[in-house]
Amino acid sequence: MGRPRTPLLDRRRIGAAALKLADEQGTLSIPALARSLGVAPSALYHHVSGRDEIIALMREELTLTAGLRPARSRPWEQALADWARSYRDAFAAHPGAVPLLAVAPLAEPFMHAMYEHVAGLLLDAGFVETHVRPAITALESFILGSALDLVAPSVMLPGVDRETAPRLSAVLERVPVDHDRAERAFEFGLNALLTGFRALLDDQSADGARGAE
Repeated sequence: MGRPRTPLLDRRRIGAAALKLADEQGTLSIPALARSLGVAPSALYHHVSGRDEIIALMREELTLTAGLRPARSRPWEQALADWARSYRDAFAAHPGAVPLLAVAPLAEPFMHAMYEHVAGLLLDAGFVETHVRPAITALESFILGSALDLVAPSVMLPGVDRETAPRLSAVLERVPVDHDRAERAFEFGLNALLTGFRALLDDQSADGARGAE
């Protein structure tokens, strides 16, 4: 038999298979990944150095398929909101990968390029350098939690007793339980974060004006 026209493995295929495995099993191991690809574990090492590089390929696959770069030409609040939505949707499509990707160091150049865009967006808007990293971290933490919320059960607080928790019961009764619950919560929280960022930026401007007097 001749050689196959396309290689059995490549880095893009490994990353996609690892994402699928994490979704199905909630974890990642090289033997399990090799089985899912129909190869021996040793075959993977022709393409990757180990588990950390596979996780990097998973992150690259998400980035390639979701287009996770904010548009620098748009107002910063709108650009950040659009980036947050695309980021949340990308992770929500692969909830099993969130625990793996959320704690792995962001060593890949393509991730550095994405965060360069986000940092530039905030700096161009007028945020001081010491506020940029906390702002990105706060927004990203919210995005990852919201991605998991999209795949969580609709009712996360069942059986609340009206007598022991009357205020919570009243709140829950006023909130409809439907497929839009997570979406409404995400937009509410995103608006709250961006409103807070705007207030921080306005305070900076006011402090700068007072300092110039």
